[in-house]
Amino acid sequence: MRSEVLGLGLLALGALLCGAGLPGAPAVSEARAQTAQPAPAPAAPAPVVSGPSCKLKGTAPVFKGAKLYDAPSGGRTIATFTGALVPMTLSAIPADPAAGRARLGTSDSSPSLRIEGYIAPSDVSVFTTRDIPVISGHIWISSAQKVKLVAATGDSLRAELSISGSEGQTAKATASCDAFTLQRGAPMRMEVPGSARGYLMKTSSIELFDRPNGDVIFTLKMLEGTAQLFWSTEAKSGFVHLMSRGDLTIDAWARLKDLEPLKKGEMMDQYIPPTTAVAGAQLALDKAPPIVKAQRSVPVRARRDEKERPIGEIEAGAEVYVLETVAGWTNVLPKALGMTPPDEGGFWIPASETPK
Repeated sequence: MRSEVLGLGLLALGALLCGAGLPGAPAVSEARAQTAQPAPAPAAPAPVVSGPSCKLKGTAPVFKGAKLYDAPSGGRTIATFTGALVPMTLSAIPADPAAGRARLGTSDSSPSLRIEGYIAPSDVSVFTTRDIPVISGHIWISSAQKVKLVAATGDSLRAELSISGSEGQTAKATASCDAFTLQRGAPMRMEVPGSARGYLMKTSSIELFDRPNGDVIFTLKMLEGTAQLFWSTEAKSGFVHLMSRGDLTIDAWARLKDLEPLKKGEMMDQYIPPTTAVAGAQLALDKAPPIVKAQRSVPVRARRDEKERPIGEIEAGAEVYVLETVAGWTNVLPKALGMTPPDEGGFWIPASETPK
């Protein structure tokens, strides 16, 4: 009997400790008896990319072996480029193009087999559509020049030009997205007056000024033996007003002592470096399968599975090669063969939707 009373007393004491507690003792919360829950991880910040209106378009070859992925980072390969011409639209360009992927759709304006994915911006050639200022009023990156994207904001891009014939010198300029394209245009030549005189640099480096006896705005550093041609119709106070148009367009002043005047009447075109256009690879299949034309759009998947999210579509009016049909799915390829699927994947459409 006495042991039962002792047991009841211990139970009562335990209740006091877990409830109101003893005077002067800290209260014990009921939550302490529960397992602590970790705080939810903060959501990853959304990647900073160019705005929805910033889209670069064109039809051009993509570097052979360049890959298109199904995610901005990581992910799987959904297409590999062959070096042939591909219609493209580049968008969602990362703030640092060297550190992320941009969105690429293999379609421009005409119907095509469009695959939507992500690519390293450096794998896609970008060109200027117009002159963009490096130093306002004096130096521009000329139109139709290949540039490297180095930064992106909502509606503008910053690009870098490797100056032809220089010691690895670059020029940077910022312009709205419509100043850039994925397809090179024709370079524009500068009209040279008949009264103009040609000048060449005496040494490999020359300082350019904003006016006679003014401020140095740019120093051009060329390789030894590389001829940089200028022309002029104006000289003042030991300075010559120079004009030129190549990969850079220049309208600036230089010291006469740093220049070698050409003989009057000497042809200046011989000093202008030629430009070449890069054509895409010409590809063909050994035994060409049938080519069909889509009458309506058809979703394309990377695997033969209805649960797979489409990676693109055959746009209405596009022509494609029809390859094998396996278990109710048909594999297709773009007619221009500008890209192919990885070995473990394909460009699959339901056999029932295969164009006839």
